[in-house]
Amino acid sequence: MRLVITSQKTKTLDRWQRVFDGCEDVVCQQGLRAETPVDAVLMAGLFALERYGGRAGAEEAQILENRRGDGWHDLIIVPPGRPMTRDAQGEWTVQTGYAHIQPAYFAASRSFRGIEEWNSHHAERQISAVEINLPLMNMDNPVDDSSPLAFREAFEEYREGRLNDV
Repeated sequence: MRLVITSQKTKTLDRWQRVFDGCEDVVCQQGLRAETPVDAVLMAGLFALERYGGRAGAEEAQILENRRGDGWHDLIIVPPGRPMTRDAQGEWTVQTGYAHIQPAYFAASRSFRGIEEWNSHHAERQISAVEINLPLMNMDNPVDDSSPLAFREAFEEYREGRLNDV
């Protein structure tokens, strides 16, 4: 699989490029959207669910078909958030078994597993190139190292066929 990471922020892209240095299947492009053809875009539920459907609180990545004719990609991949629960004070908190998992790793690993699942059932419409649109993933932060590092870890596990069961 090929990843195309996009942002308009040079400093953010520089950070992601450094983290993915030497990874020939990953390219960083400055702009609103990928300049090269891709099969799908990774988009946080915050931006995708109301527009393209799907459901909040899903435990697995959702791959939605874009039927709006809005110029975005035909497939929208919506990663899940870590499972939440209410604590004794009624506040939302990450479930105990997931609290140690970095949010970006959880999103990436579940998205890559969702792509594997999609590809196993859609021989005529494989996902082989994905845009990671950093603003639409809420990861367009030029001082954040943890998100690109987590994505790289999940991508390497995906390529090696050893995604963790998180």
